[in-house]
Amino acid sequence: MINGRIVFHLLVLILCAPVLAYSGGNPSGQPFEYLQKQIDKLTRQLGNLADRFTPPTISYALSCGGSILTVDLSITDDKEIAYYAIQQQGGDPPINIITFVEPELASVNYQFTVDPGPGVRKLLFIAVDTEGNSSKSFLEIKPDICSRPCPEGAVCSP
Repeated sequence: MINGRIVFHLLVLILCAPVLAYSGGNPSGQPFEYLQKQIDKLTRQLGNLADRFTPPTISYALSCGGSILTVDLSITDDKEIAYYAIQQQGGDPPINIITFVEPELASVNYQFTVDPGPGVRKLLFIAVDTEGNSSKSFLEIKPDICSRPCPEGAVCSP
């Protein structure tokens, strides 16, 4: 059976040998400065990598004109937007819009109208940038959204 002390000393030797070998002939403290520089470099690389995975931002504003609901869709990103899609979940007739965006645009605005009745309408918004990052947002439109008094979250005009 192997003695526990021998195993411990072997592990210390194996783990510390690279640091001790690097420090041979160097002033004290340099091996740890070198390791800190490597850690800092990896941290910067991970930060840059995380920036690549930021998805587009989807927002919308609602306004009522009579019984018609207007949806102002806005998509922004720090990269180019590739396309966005609007889909009505379970619609009759269904709404399916896919729009490819011109190159070098980092923001897009799109306005469309919806007749809120007779049942609840569910819209799914999807945006994808040129890095392949995607985001989605869901809007549920109740049939009485444009009735008086003006519901919370909507802007109603006379």
